[in-house]
Amino acid sequence: MSARSTAASPRSTAATVTAAAALRHELAQATAVLDRLIGDYDELLADPDAIQEDRDAAAQLLEDGRRHLAELQAAQARLAEGTYGRCVVCGRTIDPERLAALPDAGTCVGCS
Repeated sequence: MSARSTAASPRSTAATVTAAAALRHELAQATAVLDRLIGDYDELLADPDAIQEDRDAAAQLLEDGRRHLAELQAAQARLAEGTYGRCVVCGRTIDPERLAALPDAGTCVGCS
C-alpha cells in the first residue's frame, strides 16, 4: 500500500475529531441514562404492587442501556488505541458521515 492510500485526509481527520467529541458526549449521556434506568428498575423491584410485565420491560431497557454503553466504551477504547474510524472487520476507513450519525460504529457500511 502506498503512503497516499493510508494517510488520513484533513477532511477525514477533522471528521474523526468531531465524531470523537460526539462519542464522548454520547458516552456521558448513556452513562446518565443507565444510572436512571438502574434506579427505576430498583424501585420497581421494591414495589410490591408492580406487575411482572413492568419489571420485565424495565429489565429489557436496562439490558439495552448496558449493551449501548458497552458499545460506546469499545469505541472509546478504539479511540485510545488509535484505531477509531477504522472498520474492525476489513480495516477500511469508516465513512465520516457514518461516524457522525453513529459515533460508536465499529464497522463500515459494507461490513455492517
